[in-house]
Amino acid sequence: MEAKTSRHFTLPCTRCGRAAAEIALLPATETGESMWHGRDRLERTDFLGTVVKFGTYAQLLEFFEALCRGEYAAVRTDDADFVAFYCETCEQVYCDQCWRVGTPVFDEGFYDYTLGTCPQGHEQIVDD
Repeated sequence: MEAKTSRHFTLPCTRCGRAAAEIALLPATETGESMWHGRDRLERTDFLGTVVKFGTYAQLLEFFEALCRGEYAAVRTDDADFVAFYCETCEQVYCDQCWRVGTPVFDEGFYDYTLGTCPQGHEQIVDD
């Protein structure tokens, strides 16, 4: 069994080279600065804030390694919010500065989703 270790990587924006997303695989710890320190998790930062994905370390490691291999379309089917930086039409990674992010859409007063348009003009949900 592989030891639970933290792992990190940064995905550069295809268009401008800035960080599109910073991905961190973080195992549960007894103490820590994060309110989630006691749970295994993946954290994505840099694209429209922070998104946290919980699961077992083994499940999260598989997801993390698929991201490292660039299998964005495959992991997007599992968690579209986590890989919202990836345009599924042109198959490119863009930072939130290169996406044109629209205003949030509300349904009966509750947040529903936000659409974004990639630099190539493809529209998709970037936050749900």
